[in-house]
Amino acid sequence: MTAEAAADPPLLEQDLCTGCAACCDGTMFTYVPVTREEQAALSDLLTLETRADDAIFHQPCPHSVGQRCQIYALRPQTCRSFRCKTLYAMHKGEIDSAEAFRRVREMLASREQLKTMMEIGESIAEARDRRQKVAQASARTPEEMAFLLKLTAFDLLLDRYFRDKGQQMFSRSPGKAAAD
Repeated sequence: MTAEAAADPPLLEQDLCTGCAACCDGTMFTYVPVTREEQAALSDLLTLETRADDAIFHQPCPHSVGQRCQIYALRPQTCRSFRCKTLYAMHKGEIDSAEAFRRVREMLASREQLKTMMEIGESIAEARDRRQKVAQASARTPEEMAFLLKLTAFDLLLDRYFRDKGQQMFSRSPGKAAAD
């Protein structure tokens, strides 16, 4: 690990992350991959599910408490290297901090609105599974349609401001985007 990777991020970036934590709480991702090399060190800290080439732990991360990582120094490489699109854009000077924080506030407000349409105890991952079932149904109630639209709008917001292309739920081909 380089000294740069071990150093804490600048305070403004820390504030943005700890004001959001959508990458840790199940909002953006269902699971986090862990390399074979990390498994032994993390097996006492996380409930790992072994796969062919790696392992995963499911979100929300049990060590994200109050939007802060309780195992920050021991967190997996996936967590160490992840930067959402908004954080990356702010870090590169493509957007200012006001815009970055506005995006986080917009996402959090949208998530709170979505939660009012979720079933009691339902996680966002479970809501996404329900969306798929509702979308495939031959008939839908107005409430189910509202839920489909709200969750889809929420995921489009995450795709636009927080998820990289390879992580997006709804991607458009370049030709299609140009035609819009």
